[in-house]
Amino acid sequence: MLTAPQLAQIMQCPLARAQRWVAPFNAAMKRFGINTPVRAAYFLAQVGHESLSLSRVEESLSYSRERLLEVFGKYVEGPEAAAFVHQPAKLGNRVYANRNGNGNEASGDGFVYRGRGPMMHTGRGNYRHIGQLIGQPLEEMPALLIEPEIGAMAAAAFWHDNRLNAYADQRDVLSVSRVVNLGNARSRATPNGMADRTARTTRALAALGAR
Repeated sequence: MLTAPQLAQIMQCPLARAQRWVAPFNAAMKRFGINTPVRAAYFLAQVGHESLSLSRVEESLSYSRERLLEVFGKYVEGPEAAAFVHQPAKLGNRVYANRNGNGNEASGDGFVYRGRGPMMHTGRGNYRHIGQLIGQPLEEMPALLIEPEIGAMAAAAFWHDNRLNAYADQRDVLSVSRVVNLGNARSRATPNGMADRTARTTRALAALGAR
């Protein structure tokens, strides 16, 4: 069983935050077979990166012009970027339109189904699928993913659904990271934040005695 001090060490977060999440993670990992120290370390490292050490479980989408273009330059062209600065709903509806089961920009799906939960699930289709896996109406009630019990369960369901234990067992942090960030373990691209994902994995392995 994962303890709150271990989780705080892994996440480098306050103990109070770890105490809020430790029971939900233990329940989620038990349900979805994340049942060895190595598997738990790889899982928690990815969760820690995606959620900024459990400090962010809902995507804000409020960006400066510079950051907006850095993250979403593929979807927002330079000259129009000013109209999206610190406009989270407008930005979400643009950049997530017609992706992951979302409707078009006018549908509003992009903002409604923005990243939530410690694994930052994004898109109407993903909400629907993860909701089915854990028996929760996430498509109808997307904010449920913010709750630790449901967010942790959703993260573990995603892990199991993508067979990430197999990569963890091989200690293949790159393949795990590619699935989490790019949706494809065989991609040749480097996942965002790879150095941080690797460092978090090393720290989690040490904390759980699985070096």
